[in-house]
Amino acid sequence: MSPRSVRLLVVDDDTVDRIAILRALRSGRVDAEIREADSVDSALAVLYEQQVDCVLLDYYLPGGDGLAVIEAARKAKLTAPFIMLTGQGDESLAVDLMKRGAADYVPKNLLTPERLVQSLRHVLRLSEAERREEEARRALARHANQLAQLTEATLRIHRSLSLNELIQRTTDEARALLDAGVAASRLSARGMDQRPLTGISLSEEYAAREDRDGVREVALGLIERRSTSVRLTGDEIASDPTCADVLSRAPAELHPRSLLAAPLRGRDGQCIGSIQLLDRRDGPFVESDEVLLTQLAQSASVALENARLYNEAQAATRARDDLLAIVSHDLRNPLNTIAITASLLRSDLLQRKDGDDDDAVQLVDRMDRGIQSMTRLIEDLLDASRIEAGRLVVSPRVERGGTLVREALDAATSLAEAKGCRVTQGPLDAGLEVLADRDRVLQVFSNLLGNALKFTPRGGVVSVSLCRVADGARFSVADTGPGIPPEHQPHLFDRYWKAAQESRTGAGLGLYIARGIVEAHHGTMAVESAPGQGTTIHFSLPLAS
Repeated sequence: MSPRSVRLLVVDDDTVDRIAILRALRSGRVDAEIREADSVDSALAVLYEQQVDCVLLDYYLPGGDGLAVIEAARKAKLTAPFIMLTGQGDESLAVDLMKRGAADYVPKNLLTPERLVQSLRHVLRLSEAERREEEARRALARHANQLAQLTEATLRIHRSLSLNELIQRTTDEARALLDAGVAASRLSARGMDQRPLTGISLSEEYAAREDRDGVREVALGLIERRSTSVRLTGDEIASDPTCADVLSRAPAELHPRSLLAAPLRGRDGQCIGSIQLLDRRDGPFVESDEVLLTQLAQSASVALENARLYNEAQAATRARDDLLAIVSHDLRNPLNTIAITASLLRSDLLQRKDGDDDDAVQLVDRMDRGIQSMTRLIEDLLDASRIEAGRLVVSPRVERGGTLVREALDAATSLAEAKGCRVTQGPLDAGLEVLADRDRVLQVFSNLLGNALKFTPRGGVVSVSLCRVADGARFSVADTGPGIPPEHQPHLFDRYWKAAQESRTGAGLGLYIARGIVEAHHGTMAVESAPGQGTTIHFSLPLAS
């Protein structure tokens, strides 16, 4: 009936009936290991002691009945099916018992080898189908749980940007996901100044072993760059060329029982390392484990490459900032020397009061303006670097918004006159008090007004207004210039951005720095513009209250 003997339990208190049942089984050529019981207690003792494939159960028993046996077995989570053996006239009772857990019934007066074998074959097949269905259901539930754990593990892995932290996090998550005793990861070196990175993770059981250091050594020794996933059992591990050398130097008790590995890949598809698991707690690794580890390795590969790129970008930013600091310092010294020399030269020329020196004075003034432009460019570059790195410092204090507007207008008057334009004060809620770093906000105004005057034609007007909006104060700088095309507006505050038709003067940092200063105050900046209708730039600052 099956590749192995069927384990049967025959329960009947009547010796003659038990002999008849055994004879029927032999006549039907049932290959079975048979245990016998003659009461409820003796039947349950056998069921609790060993696994049984089927129970042939009489209803009337000393100490209870067949229903008591079925209920006790199901309460103990025993899955063996029951075939009820009934006397004449007990068919209705047998049907009721089947409703309550029995798989089939055979009247004793119809007990023939053929009838018994037919019932036994049917019940065993049904039981096997139910067992497989339950195994499939459990496997599906386990896989669904593992997928949920994989999603959570992936999120935790991607939170790390440090390569060392990330490789260790990946190792821990892989071991926990597949319930392995040991996990190890290796990320190969990239670049002249980098070394390979490794991670090791032990379950509580392995961490408590006296030879845990040897376990770590073997696990790290077995790590190899593998271009494909690998799943090996104990014998296969010993014969694997990449493992044999390591295991030949390790005691037998340190040899792993099973191994699962998956490659880590870079953006170019090249292998950059691997994740390896040893000794799954519930037996050898299976195909679904290999799929899950491969998926985790793919996600970890993306995170590792992102972390590596982030670290390289951070290093490049630091190098740029260091270079910028050195260059700006080295530039300031000669600029200061030129500025002092120009100041002395101007004083000397003015003291002579010689009309012939007017052209020379103008040249010195032009030199002075060039020095000021160079100094502003250096400061802009440093400010842009601070903003990008999140290190721009502002010191807000309570300031009157109207006072800030008037100071900004006074500072821009001479530039407006030189351009043949006017700067005016628009609607102004002069009583508003804001939290602002005065010098930095005046720098914002200087950048916005300078930019507005730059593109406002002669005879045009630039106005500054102030009003309250929600819980903030909104400053507005409006001009009567040509306006900004819609396709350019999203880039207006980008660093180094300049429209193609704009003047080549300036580094394209003014609006970028202005927005950075406003955002450092926890404010916002926006633009309103249409071609031919001028431009208005708004920025908000928090109210002092």
